Amino acid sequence: MSYLTVEVEIDHGHVLAKGAESLPEKASGLLTIFQAEAVNSAAISPLQALESLQKHLRLDAAKAAEWMASVREARR
Repeated sequence: MSYLTVEVEIDHGHVLAKGAESLPEKASGLLTIFQAEAVNSAAISPLQALESLQKHLRLDAAKAAEWMASVREARR
């Protein structure tokens, strides 16, 4: 099995090779869509990011303190 990666444009639902490469007559594959406009996401502070991670990992205060101690120890 061989793989081919080409940059494409989508025009009215039709996929067109963007560069000099041509698309195979018949094939299957995966297509990643890159949006032209970036979605504006609100920047969060490092403390907010840490709190979000702590919540995601389900760390209570004791487990968070234990984790922070292990990180400090690892940095030595």
